[in-house]
Amino acid sequence: MLLSKAAAFLALVSSSTLVVVVHAQTKTLALSSATVHWGYFSKLESPVLTVESGEEVIVEMATHHACDDYDKMILGDPGMEDIFLWGDKDMINEPYRGATGSGDGVHILTGPIYINGAEPGDILKVEILELAPRKNPVTGKTYGSNAAAWWGFQARTPKADGTPHTAGSFTDTPNSNDEAITIYEIVEDDGTGNSYAIPSYQFMWPKITDPDGVTRDYIAYPGTCVPHDEHGDTVPSSDIADRGWTKAAPITYFDNPYPAKIPLNYHIGCMGLPPASHDFVDSIPPMVTGGNIDNQRIRAGTTMYYPIEVEGALLSMGDAHAAQGDSELNGTGIETSITAKVRVTVIKADSFNEWQSELDFPLGETEDEWIVHGFTETDYLQTFFEDPSAIYGASSIDKAMSNAFIQTRKFVMAAYGLTEMEAVSIITQGIDFGMTQVVDGNWGVHAIVPKAIFASEPGTDAEPSQRRKLQAMEEAETHIALSNETVHWGYFSKSLEPIVTIESGTEITVEMATHHACDDWDKMIKGDEGMESIYLWNEDGANQDYRGASGTGDGVHILTGPIFVEGAEPGDILKVEILDLKPRVNPEGRAFGSNAAAWWGFQARVNKTDDTAFTAGDFTGTPDSNDEFITIYEIIEVDGQSYVIPSYQFEWPVIEDPQGNVRNFIAYPGTCVPHDPHGDTIPSSVVSDHGWSKTGDIVYYDNPFQAKIPINYHVGCMGLPPASHEFVDSIPPMVTGGNLDNKRIGIGTTMYYPVQVAGALLSMGDAHAAQGDSELDGTGIETSITGRFKISVIKAADFNDWQKELDFPLGETDTEWIVHGFTETDYLATYAEDPSAIYSASSVDLAMRNAYTQTRKFMMAMYGMSEIEANTFITQGINFGMTQLVDGNWGVHGIIPKAIFEVDGETTGGGGTTAPPESDGGYYLGSVSLSAVVAALAAMMLL
Repeated sequence: MLLSKAAAFLALVSSSTLVVVVHAQTKTLALSSATVHWGYFSKLESPVLTVESGEEVIVEMATHHACDDYDKMILGDPGMEDIFLWGDKDMINEPYRGATGSGDGVHILTGPIYINGAEPGDILKVEILELAPRKNPVTGKTYGSNAAAWWGFQARTPKADGTPHTAGSFTDTPNSNDEAITIYEIVEDDGTGNSYAIPSYQFMWPKITDPDGVTRDYIAYPGTCVPHDEHGDTVPSSDIADRGWTKAAPITYFDNPYPAKIPLNYHIGCMGLPPASHDFVDSIPPMVTGGNIDNQRIRAGTTMYYPIEVEGALLSMGDAHAAQGDSELNGTGIETSITAKVRVTVIKADSFNEWQSELDFPLGETEDEWIVHGFTETDYLQTFFEDPSAIYGASSIDKAMSNAFIQTRKFVMAAYGLTEMEAVSIITQGIDFGMTQVVDGNWGVHAIVPKAIFASEPGTDAEPSQRRKLQAMEEAETHIALSNETVHWGYFSKSLEPIVTIESGTEITVEMATHHACDDWDKMIKGDEGMESIYLWNEDGANQDYRGASGTGDGVHILTGPIFVEGAEPGDILKVEILDLKPRVNPEGRAFGSNAAAWWGFQARVNKTDDTAFTAGDFTGTPDSNDEFITIYEIIEVDGQSYVIPSYQFEWPVIEDPQGNVRNFIAYPGTCVPHDPHGDTIPSSVVSDHGWSKTGDIVYYDNPFQAKIPINYHVGCMGLPPASHEFVDSIPPMVTGGNLDNKRIGIGTTMYYPVQVAGALLSMGDAHAAQGDSELDGTGIETSITGRFKISVIKAADFNDWQKELDFPLGETDTEWIVHGFTETDYLATYAEDPSAIYSASSVDLAMRNAYTQTRKFMMAMYGMSEIEANTFITQGINFGMTQLVDGNWGVHGIIPKAIFEVDGETTGGGGTTAPPESDGGYYLGSVSLSAVVAALAAMMLL
């Protein structure tokens, strides 16, 4: 009787012999020292298997961290024992590790697989059909290891106590090592249908001597085996000690770690092809041809596309993970051994479509999305041809983000036939950018491209009855209507008189106006009394003539408020619950928004597709050239689904305001565009009647690609004035909130803001209909909305542990916490004399560090865990993404799923109910430069 496909596949994880019997028609690469190579890709490596294009293959993969606990991950498994055999002198089955053989590459890679017909210039398509854990044949259990090591991002940041991370001799601290290992048990089904990884125990890395007599006091050589002591309920076998492994002193164990439950997400960390440029390459930095991408999305159901550079492709794979968050922050995922079933297919160059012709990076695809990968260097082997190890010292999230944008722009233009203008606007609104990994030398950022955005469905040609089915908002008793009397433009100030005073716990309705409404007066202002009063600017002057902290336009957002909350005092926290958000419709019952791709956008820092620089009139010293453009979107509802769809686009013209000031770039908040007739539109004369004029006709694009961006109403700029300055620019985000531009600050989110002035003085505005993680081109889909909020004061005397630590704006939903990090937590303190200096200091790298330290601090306070617990859980279960890359004080956010920390259905918090292990673990690279990493590898790992 034949086993089912699923049963047969699961059976293979415990018996290689069974695999051959059950899958008689499927080729299998069973684990042994003969089927793997350790720590490198090489075009010279002899294939261990040859297959035809389109053939399915079963591939067993071994984790290079298995010997962190020999008994749990190796003992009794013949394939694993064969690979990890390293006993007394001359007893080592895999002596060549890394590109040079000296350990400068760590992954155990199964392969290579030769695919007949694969030639340089083709693409290898690898469909991941199934992934299953490799169970220990003796215990029937599966385990994994997480190493919080010297190469992790956390090691570049001071520990929670402010001291540097140490790693033995690597950091010139031979008597101190903060590296920690967490052994996880993988629970496939806990009896309730839930699967997760749960920490079994933790230990501090000891000083180890290998069987050849080499002593190392930090994690220094791939495949090092730990000779464990008795600890907890564990009595380890003597196998490792019997082979000649010793340690200098007893190991420090933590046998009762916080019982976090990390959702399982089996994926392949390192899969790819060797390059043609070098004979041997380190397996760690990712390449054009794939390799160590470490993206948690390379899992069952994902198809990967790799450019082929050598005959036969020579596919290898390994570095499997049971789980990992976006960033792989502390150095590794939950490293475990798995078995994969894949289908490999050659796409011949002479059959390429448009995007395949452009592919020079590893691309992922699922049923619903494309996964674009960007690195510090697209091809680091070319950039650092003579010394590829130089990539370690060059690693940069800022550069990886630029590269990810360039690759995403190129891909969507080729795949969907978009113009550059269309691509930039759609990327900004509908595509999320996040950290792939910040540990592998050639650091990675990925973009998630939802296919549904480009699907063919009814667009703006839908009947009006289809477009808007807006339900009226249930208004609160207190209501702030829009007018020039209820808003302030472009600044926060502790000196502003409040427009309303409320008690703590009050529900309030607040109308908010977008500062981009005059990009199209007719669609977003005309006939709306409140909007008209705010935007009135004619030859007699403007109703709102003070704009920005200095009044000269150095702040852009129209903010409704401030709201004085009784009882709020400096040192308290203001809690703002977002109960509802609705778009503001014009007198025709329609709603619109504007996206400005402007000089302050991240895209302006990257060359255009023709490789020329982005221009913005006088701002870039190019008065006759301006690449800024506007996309007007309509908010529609079709078949019960709400979208924003591009209505038209236009190039920014040279405009003269009613007082005769001429501007040839987007230069002043609230500038009104005097439109020409275009498409089917005949604009009103209101704007020109007010005294606005332009030089020449506007260039319009009236038939843009009908992308459908899902609606996601959120408040871009909401917060409180600081105590340190009388007036502050509304653009850079602050300790007290402000312009966070996080698309998660929407319905159902609660925000917590530290209060610095009496009454809190809450203001809000800059509403968006949609925005991707990055707000890449400078703005979201800026629209006017009305929100309903509940506002409460949390008194300092009542603070729990995490509230005592709060020095940043924190978000909360039913399922997660949202931690915000910036280039500077408090840029107003760093640049007290000249706050505008933050604009030139903006950095994703610094924002990522800040997001990590804030996340670590919050989790330790919220859940009462130790630093080594926080670091491993952050690495495995927390995703870090780009919040915004345009607001001066750039932002990175960390998303903390609450479910990870639920114990028996309850969440511990506010200091926690689980006693943390006593440890001074923590992480900082100290004065060691990244460029020293690989040089140190060669020196430190010599056998």
